[in-house]
Amino acid sequence: MIFHIKQPIFCFNHKKRVEKGEYFAMDKRTGAIVFRFTDHVVNHVAQIWSVGWDEQHSTIYNWSGIERKDQGKYIFQYTLSGHGEISIDGRTFKVGAGQAFIVSSPGNYHYYFPKDAEKWEFLYLTLYGNEAKRCWEYVKETDNQIVRFHPESTPIKLLKKIYDDAKERKITNAYEGSSIAYHFIMELYVYLSNLDKLMEDWSEGIIRAALFARNYYQEDISSDEMAEASQLSKYHFSRLFKKETGVTPVQYLTNIRLQKATELLQHTKYTVDEIAQLVGYKNANYLSKVTRKQLGKSPGQIRQDGEN
Repeated sequence: MIFHIKQPIFCFNHKKRVEKGEYFAMDKRTGAIVFRFTDHVVNHVAQIWSVGWDEQHSTIYNWSGIERKDQGKYIFQYTLSGHGEISIDGRTFKVGAGQAFIVSSPGNYHYYFPKDAEKWEFLYLTLYGNEAKRCWEYVKETDNQIVRFHPESTPIKLLKKIYDDAKERKITNAYEGSSIAYHFIMELYVYLSNLDKLMEDWSEGIIRAALFARNYYQEDISSDEMAEASQLSKYHFSRLFKKETGVTPVQYLTNIRLQKATELLQHTKYTVDEIAQLVGYKNANYLSKVTRKQLGKSPGQIRQDGEN
């Protein structure tokens, strides 16, 4: 659930009509992707309004829920790194890495880039429809407008997938959009209803490192960059990461890359060399060494498994 479009949709760089009266638009500068589906039957149940990935560095970033004109929208915004602040009904909350806020539009809230922050990087999703409204009412009743989400939790993994699919133009009609919106809502219900059970005791520094690895695994990063993201000393970081997660930082990063490589091998036609570079390895030979050591199979065998 979320909204965050800095420009009118007419100013977006790319606009694609997917069916009569339906389109999505993407702003390359802000990473905002909006959908305008016209099938009122499925939209009435649950639908995507917008999804995006953004990074702010200026106090110009400032949203007032009272002044918003978009009616009946429900906003989910998850911090990846840095922090922002939100004031809800007169109470102010810091929203750091691993935390999300959930609000309705319009509403008595105000979120912004604070003066003491260096950056605020976040993913967001805006939903609407009856099921989104019911979920919002549940959030209000349980006082869960500010929630810490584990980096490995299903809602956060799903949010990233929704953004990736939207960016790759895989969400092409109202039925797909509604199905995805409903799926996210249901996963949010599950997570919030089991919050105490799911909140593993990962410290904020470890969460920052885990989020960094999950969001930048395709880059040339290592445990050193993860330690830097954690804001802990390298020695303390390595010991604490293993203690809290059960694996070393290197193994955690490797697991993410192998998971993505397996997905690409079994569901795309990219060459092994292309996949290696997409998951943060230099070439096919290096990826092959890793898969053989960790999984006991070559990339070719992994691809063949997906065909059986």
